[in-house]
Amino acid sequence: MNGRTRIAFCGAAATMLTAFCLWPLVTPTGWMLQAGFLVLVLTCVGLGLRRLPVPRPVVPLVQLLVVVLLLTVFYASDTALGGVLPGPGAIRELSSLFSAGTSDMTQYSAPAPAHSGLTLILVCGVVLIGLLVDLVAVTYQRVALAGLPLLALYSVGTGLHPKDTVWFWFLLAALGYLALLMAEGQDRLSRWGRVFHGTPATLAGTGGGNPLSSTGYRIATLAVVAGLLLPLGLPSLDTGLLGRFGGGPGIGSGSIITAVNPLASLASSLSRQTNTKVLSYTTTATNPGDQYLRIVDLDKFDGVSWTPSSHQVESVPSPLPTTDGLSTDTQAQSVQTQITTQPGFVQQWLPMPYPAVSVAVDGNWRYEPEGRTLVGANGQVAGDLSYTVNSLALRPTVEQLRTAAKAPASITGTYLSLPKNFPAAIVTAAEGVTRNATTAYDKAVALQDWFTTTGGFSYNTQVKADTGANAMLDFLRNKQGYCVHFATTMAAMARALGIPSRVAIGFTPGTKQSNGTWEVGTKDAHAWPELYFSGVGWIRFEPTPGRYAPDYTTATAGSTAAPKPATSDAPGATAAPGPKASAGCTDEIQRRTGGCGTDSAGIGTDATTRAGGPNPLELALIAAGALLLALLLTPMLWRLRARSRRLRRRPQELSEEQVLAAWTELIDSAWDIGIPPDEAETPRRIAARIVELGELKDEPRAAAGRLALATEQVLYAPRREAHPALRQDVRAVRGGLRASVGRGARIRAVLLPPSSARLNRGIRDRLSAVLRRKRDPE
Repeated sequence: MNGRTRIAFCGAAATMLTAFCLWPLVTPTGWMLQAGFLVLVLTCVGLGLRRLPVPRPVVPLVQLLVVVLLLTVFYASDTALGGVLPGPGAIRELSSLFSAGTSDMTQYSAPAPAHSGLTLILVCGVVLIGLLVDLVAVTYQRVALAGLPLLALYSVGTGLHPKDTVWFWFLLAALGYLALLMAEGQDRLSRWGRVFHGTPATLAGTGGGNPLSSTGYRIATLAVVAGLLLPLGLPSLDTGLLGRFGGGPGIGSGSIITAVNPLASLASSLSRQTNTKVLSYTTTATNPGDQYLRIVDLDKFDGVSWTPSSHQVESVPSPLPTTDGLSTDTQAQSVQTQITTQPGFVQQWLPMPYPAVSVAVDGNWRYEPEGRTLVGANGQVAGDLSYTVNSLALRPTVEQLRTAAKAPASITGTYLSLPKNFPAAIVTAAEGVTRNATTAYDKAVALQDWFTTTGGFSYNTQVKADTGANAMLDFLRNKQGYCVHFATTMAAMARALGIPSRVAIGFTPGTKQSNGTWEVGTKDAHAWPELYFSGVGWIRFEPTPGRYAPDYTTATAGSTAAPKPATSDAPGATAAPGPKASAGCTDEIQRRTGGCGTDSAGIGTDATTRAGGPNPLELALIAAGALLLALLLTPMLWRLRARSRRLRRRPQELSEEQVLAAWTELIDSAWDIGIPPDEAETPRRIAARIVELGELKDEPRAAAGRLALATEQVLYAPRREAHPALRQDVRAVRGGLRASVGRGARIRAVLLPPSSARLNRGIRDRLSAVLRRKRDPE
């Protein structure tokens, strides 16, 4: 392997070793394989292009083009031209994925789910760094400067996830960069010729090795060790490179629910093995359903996730303003709750019952009127506080909710919004569940009953914490999830039915203790939908099985006009006897997502593809792999053919062309093992240099001399002597050259022979000749 090739592959390895710092950001981590494959492809493309006589700026452009084609195959093959070329549809698809990934970056904390948008951004980021490293280190031969893009990748990666194992990512990145520098040093040293290792006496102190290499290895080792251990010996660096190696009990620095990403943090809280205490409280409420402690509401749904909108905050008024939409006709009970939070609770939103009337709390807090929440300012968090909240426990009647007027435009404009590409199957499912309900209230109760009792749903915290439209389709089809899935899906279905809705995040009442207090832990983190009814305002519904359903949603069970869904689990299925949805494809969700049997009429061509037809993505990958393999094998195949043509046996008398062909084969054989040709030298001088650098002995040395003599006779002498053993002499020299180098060099000489540059030169000459003939036809 020559120096340029070694540097290229070391650059690719350094990129991937540094990219491992992104490993904790997204799970599962299959995207790393995609990134590694693309970095390897652009490295091989760069090596091939640099063997051609093309301008250096062209190399990164072609590499970028190849990467774009492969990204199109990976992420937008369905809309690409021929499954590969990025047409307008593929560009729109990739742009949509980038937008979705950007939205995910603002909503999810590490580890985030491996949505296509997120993985596309990560893969593109790693490949872009790999392209810059290859451009700087190999194309423009500024290896040391390649550390800048690697440092940028490392800084971004380690800055986005907890620092518990940053020392390991630093070690990998440092080893990759040092390997790149050493490859460049070895290449620079080799340009002076073979490294002289000295006599045993002069090298006694170095163990017989290369003293320069040994010194470099020692310096590199000391640099890495210093980078790892130095922060431990400096003050105030407990959050530096190594971070903290341990931690005490309690919640610590991991917040239960954050303002940036409440749903992902909620999922993290529920997945913990232990139920860590968050807060305790006493209350005058008589119904546990009135003791839900609300933190924040999510009112914006873009098809990928639910997030809180940006709202203006103000100083906390006392008392708080009147609840929007609540009329004096609605019965309400005054409740007082005294809450004490744990010191480790770093949540910036203050847990309170809803709707709060007044709050007595110390600290720097701001009031957000839209959601009636308190949010900390200037680093204020909810931990280690004792405060009192006066709130209302609403008691609307069923008749009041059924006859509620239409919500005002200020509510519907925001809380009925759904993305343009919202799946029609979810709308159809909502309409099927509520087909016999005539009012918004009856439709809301029908949805709640379907999720909690009659729809066949089960509670499962192992389901991926995803709230996008596609995840809703999976949830409705598989009927397994936890509060996040129930709350977000019911809220989206309510909007589809024209009922203003949002998702609230907070805690369920917790567990009552023997002394009358209630304790709330991480396992009590919860999400639920809130629906708006004029005259009452925002009220809670509870679609999650096993939780406290509000009285105003259960008082009419068995007598309300809101119908129970049909005995079938399928939304929209009729009560008439017949086959189940999975067999007859009557389930709209299953029909839309391909969950029906292959003999159903609703499947069409998609079922044929799933049943064993060719997958366009697989075909494109196979074609790309075959093309890449063909490109990699081209130098080897050309070299084998050239050797066979030059040394083939001819019955006629030996000609000048045969002598020159054998001499060319000798030069190329030496070139392949690392002895480049010099056209300014005479054949005799070329043979002497090959003998010296190739360390040829006896018969190979004599064979090289005979070939040089025969060539000089053809070139310079008026008469030549017969030399019938040209083929045997070439093979003898070639065998001696191969014996003088290691296995790696021999393999390189076969797979990537440097003499294949003659092929590039030949192609260029032929193209030039064609252009000249077209320009000068005469």
